[in-house]
Amino acid sequence: MPTPITTPARLVLSLDELLALADAHERAEQARYRRLAFGFLTFDTTTSRLMASLGIECERRLQDLRRIATEHATTPACRDAARHRPVERRAIIGFVGDHGMALDTLRQALADADYSQRFYAQLRTASAVPELHARLTAIIDQKRSELAVLQEHLASRDPLAEGRYHAAAG
Repeated sequence: MPTPITTPARLVLSLDELLALADAHERAEQARYRRLAFGFLTFDTTTSRLMASLGIECERRLQDLRRIATEHATTPACRDAARHRPVERRAIIGFVGDHGMALDTLRQALADADYSQRFYAQLRTASAVPELHARLTAIIDQKRSELAVLQEHLASRDPLAEGRYHAAAG
């Protein structure tokens, strides 16, 4: 009896599903960067401004995702949801109080940015929607740049950080 040929299954999501996942992820990213900006405010204003800038980039991506949802979403519920997103309220984790805590927080921000880039790569893989493929590719490129900026910023705060991260990521 011949062995059946198997190929890995590819999960393909609809435009509505992809947009919902991307929107939820980006809202969480935006909230995280805002918390980080606030947390670094009293310890390191340069890092606080960087995190605020990254949060603003999240806001721009959210606006773009909502525009796509409004223009291309297939269901009325999805189009309505794109216009009316609830504002998430989350507790602030706390202020960064010392250099060690700052480095740990920056390392976690770097790991989170790496995860976010991989998340969008998986969404692109799960997309068979031409309208979204190009946008997801652009977001992946933005996330790659975000990761590089965070790596450089961490390296400027901890000279040993760049070597440790590249060794762990490689």
